[in-house]
Amino acid sequence: MFKKLLMVAAAAALAIPFLKGQAVEAASATLADQTEIVIHKRINRDVRATSKPDHQWGNFSWQYNNTGEILDTIQTDNTFGLNGATFEVFDATAAYTESKEQNESVKDFVDGWAAKPRKDALEEARQDFNRVGTGKTATVGAEDGIVKFTLPTRSGNSYAAYLIIETSVDSGTELNVDLTRKAAPLMVVLPQRNSANEYLNTIHIYSKNIGYVRDPYFFKFGRTATDQDVRLEGAVFALYRMIDGRKEYLSMTDVSDLKNEWITSASPLNDERVNKFISDKDGLVNTGERFLPSGTYYFEELRSVPGYVNNLGDSGVKVEIPSTWEKENGDFNPVLVNGEPMDETESGVVLQPTIEKGRPRVYNDRAPEEAKPVSPAAPIKPGGQSNGRLPQTGNIVSMMMIIAGLILMFFAWRTLRRRQTN
Repeated sequence: MFKKLLMVAAAAALAIPFLKGQAVEAASATLADQTEIVIHKRINRDVRATSKPDHQWGNFSWQYNNTGEILDTIQTDNTFGLNGATFEVFDATAAYTESKEQNESVKDFVDGWAAKPRKDALEEARQDFNRVGTGKTATVGAEDGIVKFTLPTRSGNSYAAYLIIETSVDSGTELNVDLTRKAAPLMVVLPQRNSANEYLNTIHIYSKNIGYVRDPYFFKFGRTATDQDVRLEGAVFALYRMIDGRKEYLSMTDVSDLKNEWITSASPLNDERVNKFISDKDGLVNTGERFLPSGTYYFEELRSVPGYVNNLGDSGVKVEIPSTWEKENGDFNPVLVNGEPMDETESGVVLQPTIEKGRPRVYNDRAPEEAKPVSPAAPIKPGGQSNGRLPQTGNIVSMMMIIAGLILMFFAWRTLRRRQTN
């Protein structure tokens, strides 16, 4: 089924009193005029195993414990760096100064910005703050997903505060996730210190997203001649997408860094490279963990259950995956299978009530039974004339009448001959 997996941003903002960690090379007893901020953009490979939703539609609180220093855990935490993510940096010193005048703590100021919807925070920043930097993540050294900003430690007469917001991700990344709900707004208040009370002139921030993905499912049913619905086991499907008028099938290749492989095939049923999806005893056709980003896809029926015909048409089963979990009004934004919304769960498991309901439902009709051969009736020529063949109905009776007539004629002829002879 399409499971409800999830997405969302998980990046912790930084504030001076809450940094803890080991001293690193960037730590110093003196504070530099310029502070380097290094963003490490990380994407989780296994969205289910690590997801910890705090409400129904997948708003995750799971995040890195940013200390401002380099983390060694990224080597083993099942994530990879994402290149092509764009970040904008805004000078938020005026807002920070105003919050201090209102006796707001640094933590409350930072947390308040982190809790804002990214879209709202970006609109407010572009309207009220000066943008002081824009950068895109790339490979630096041996690590992907790095972008660096060198910024003044002070803004005017005050220590600076900078708001960092992720604004876009290159479509060419070809991930099987979408990142529409990107990293939460990051507010960095300078200066930063480590646990040894040394200044951090280079600050490392780990911005982590869990991918937004959906994995569709449907139930395969047959419709009998008496309009009864029966679940069909053993129907074989392949998933494809249309690219420039060309069918590309989902491959059996293992997912690497959340990337699916799509291939062309002249005979997908017999092509071992093509990923096949087979309806089970409940009629369930489930993509499992072959996660799909937003877009339009199709299930092509490659082989029907014996006794039923494939009447799904050329396109097959249409799947429409929206780009977000929620609509603009906050309502849930469902996946559509042939126009019908799917039920989805956070765990990704098709629940028993959904199995019992068997929706969304895709039908095949019962194949017609082979009819017994029947001799065709004599076609009628224009004008209502027969073609000269005897009609097929009543053939036996007609022949008996003809024979009887011939016998009578024979006896009449013999009687006449005898009379003539006498």
